[in-house]
Amino acid sequence: MRGALLVLLSFANLNLIWSPDVLPNTLFAWTLVRSGNVDYDEFATTSETDERPDRIDRTAYFFRGCVDRQTFYSNVGLLRTAPRSPGGPPPPLPDQHVCSIFPPGVAILALPVLVPAVLAGVSPSDATSLLLLGHAVASLLEAIAALLIWSTVRRFVSARWSVGLVLLYLLATSVRTVASQALWQHAGVHLAVAAALWLVMHERPIGPARAFLAGLALGFGTVVRQTTAIVLAGVASRGTALRTVAGFGIGLIPLLAYNAIAFGDAFEQGYGSKPFDTPVPVGLYGLLLSPSRGLFVYAPYLGFAVAALILAWRRPGAVATRLRALGITALATLLLYATYTEWWGGRVFGARFLDDLAPLLFVALAWGIAHGLLDRPLWRRLFWVAAGWSVLLFNAAALVYDQRWDTEPVNVNFHPEKLFDWGDPQWLAVLRALPSGGARAAAGIVLSLLVVGLLLRLEGLWPRRLSSER
Repeated sequence: MRGALLVLLSFANLNLIWSPDVLPNTLFAWTLVRSGNVDYDEFATTSETDERPDRIDRTAYFFRGCVDRQTFYSNVGLLRTAPRSPGGPPPPLPDQHVCSIFPPGVAILALPVLVPAVLAGVSPSDATSLLLLGHAVASLLEAIAALLIWSTVRRFVSARWSVGLVLLYLLATSVRTVASQALWQHAGVHLAVAAALWLVMHERPIGPARAFLAGLALGFGTVVRQTTAIVLAGVASRGTALRTVAGFGIGLIPLLAYNAIAFGDAFEQGYGSKPFDTPVPVGLYGLLLSPSRGLFVYAPYLGFAVAALILAWRRPGAVATRLRALGITALATLLLYATYTEWWGGRVFGARFLDDLAPLLFVALAWGIAHGLLDRPLWRRLFWVAAGWSVLLFNAAALVYDQRWDTEPVNVNFHPEKLFDWGDPQWLAVLRALPSGGARAAAGIVLSLLVVGLLLRLEGLWPRRLSSER
């Protein structure tokens, strides 16, 4: 029942949030079942008219040629023919097969839901069905991740705090506006990291089986998004590191196999040679404090999670030791994205790149609460005020966000300076647009509140305060 309510909560905003780059992850099931391969030739077209999900411009930014490394790099001059991201792969040559630039992990996770849809005769030209199916998969993955986070944080805090933290994870992060809404990579990363944390965040020694499975989860998480591999350093421990690394290697096999099939080289990958040339101070400010992408602008309450990671250096115990290592991996991820040429993550609401760390931050937050982080009433009040701000922003965006701010009058992908403009922040544009949502937005608010109320009722917590106990 919990899981069903969490899935329903992902749909309760009554707004279909998506972008064209979710189509390859969804169409993967159709090309695999109908054509028996991993290319998208049957969906690629050179026509500029009559575009639909099964007729996609073959020069779209999320397509590249299914070629070997040598052919790929000998054709980088094709970057001039269509808008591509810096360092990204060129579009396919006319005689080349068409592949996705994205790793296949989330598309593989979607197969149990999408393959039956293919066999049932759902047409890939039906945009609404494709988007709703992708939404369903994303919401299922996030519901499972949330349940794992719930089980993990319950080891440290009360039932009331556990419910409160899980609801913040779902309603006050990019899970609400991105990860649960369409078939992007984030839900798969969250599931992998949440599973690994569920396996290892114990005070008791971690057995070899749990260590292996945690590595396996992170290995497959790397099939979803390669940066998930960084978390491995925070999960592996001295006595079981070899088993964790072995599990990671096995989990990674689908990515190597896919790369070999699609690109002729197991160690080639679809993104191309992305530059990491952003000055670190610029990237850090952009990711943490900029008005339209800063993590602590959109989710200031997560500053307490950072405080918990720091507190772990002053506390004994196996969990504290592991949080120290995980804090270092979080810092490494932050620095990596801070130098990435497209640190802002494209046309999206909020700091989606850093939200891949959300399961880690929420587990750290729960541990910190258990160790007195919010014992003082002032800190508790500040936490809930900051959390309320985030709930407001992310739920407003879930109701009315449509990417117009990111593209009009300029596209932030080509004019990222707009992201630093405090006179016109993205979140303010969304709040101003909220009344335009009309009856649909009002119904989405009511439905969301109803689902949250049912969940609290189910847990026996309504109408008592979530923060009344540790």
